Amino acid sequence: MLTIHSVPELRAPTLVCAFSGWPDAGAAASGAIEYLIAKWGPRRFAEVDPHAIYVASEQRPRARLAPSGERRLRWPGMDFYALPVPHGPRDLVLLRGPEPDLRWRTCAHAILDLAEQLGTETVMTLGAFIGPVSHAGPVILSGRSSRPDLRGVLMGLGLSDGSYQGPTGFPTALLEAASRRGMGTASAWAASPIYLRSLRNPKLAAALLGVVERLFRVDIGLTELEVAGRDLERRVDEALRGRPDLAHIVQRLASLHTEGSAVDEAERTGGGQGEGDLPDARALLDYLDHYLRDLRGGDRPEAG
Repeated sequence: MLTIHSVPELRAPTLVCAFSGWPDAGAAASGAIEYLIAKWGPRRFAEVDPHAIYVASEQRPRARLAPSGERRLRWPGMDFYALPVPHGPRDLVLLRGPEPDLRWRTCAHAILDLAEQLGTETVMTLGAFIGPVSHAGPVILSGRSSRPDLRGVLMGLGLSDGSYQGPTGFPTALLEAASRRGMGTASAWAASPIYLRSLRNPKLAAALLGVVERLFRVDIGLTELEVAGRDLERRVDEALRGRPDLAHIVQRLASLHTEGSAVDEAERTGGGQGEGDLPDARALLDYLDHYLRDLRGGDRPEAG
């Protein structure tokens, strides 16, 4: 299932994973990994066979025009990157790709086999869910870890675990498989405003990577991502300033839940991409989503 192009030499690496799709509201998790790839240019050294884990009608290839005018297909894939962190106590292995459609257990075991081969002791997943939260103010985060030392760091950051039970995503399956092997596990999830569901949100991506930095004492350079997040927040504020009716709904959503219950409610009603039970303003929220689409184009969380 795996194609390994080379085996990198890394220092006590931590595997950090993000999977686009259901567990990736606002492209926060995948955007976090894409930012690191764009900023640091880590070497891609392995990949999962896409034909073994994806259904083409679910994860469709994308057509692109080459400079010659020839139309080419880019197929979905799940790739590993080696990211040395010279001034930190450990290096990172990055894993990104769409959430698998097939063979979750086989895919998880293949990922963990490679992780163990590299000397990985801890696997961390990043994710984001849609919730009744505001784009302004601190990002609402939840997290968990099987390691007592990492749990202490998460608690110090104000991250708590939700009490959700129900359908879940591949990140949870991967962490369960890692835990059964005796590997350390950790996860961080960000709450994404429902009214920005069609936008990539670099503010959430920066918050998730901030947790990675604190947990593993690495400096991975988040300045550009944080600036992009502040810029998105500013432009959303400007868009809402001329529509007090929509701004009122945003304020209502922000006040519906406390931080902990926002996590539970979002997971209960569908986790990654579900809308859940909204107040009596679904039509206005849909309009706001359309109203803010002109913000696209400047919201990509990439390095400058």
